[in-house]
Amino acid sequence: MTEIQTNTAIVIAFYEAFARADLAAFDCILAPDWVNHPADPGRENTPEGFKGGVQDFHEAFQGFRLERDALVAQGDLVVCRITMTGRHVKALGPWQPSGRMVRFHGMDMHRLRAGRIVETWHFERLQSD
Repeated sequence: MTEIQTNTAIVIAFYEAFARADLAAFDCILAPDWVNHPADPGRENTPEGFKGGVQDFHEAFQGFRLERDALVAQGDLVVCRITMTGRHVKALGPWQPSGRMVRFHGMDMHRLRAGRIVETWHFERLQSD
């Protein structure tokens, strides 16, 4: 397996763990000194802060789903465009619950080293249906 194939598989595992709220999986996917740019609302930009953010998403969005829309890899970088959906039932950061189906569009760039994600840059945009 090439470095790009390995890195792509690790990033896919990251999104699969997020979709399932498999917090323990992040211990093998994220480097201990991983940095999340920017941190999730109210969380530190560390693996533990991120795991709390994953829990927050699953609690705030009933029927939470995450889909990978596109993925591009080059060298130690993997970029992924994602869509997350669910019924907004609990506050998440500045977003108050509406009870409506919502859609987040996001873009993440992950940097990998030695078989783990060491840094992630991301942004998302919330859209109500």
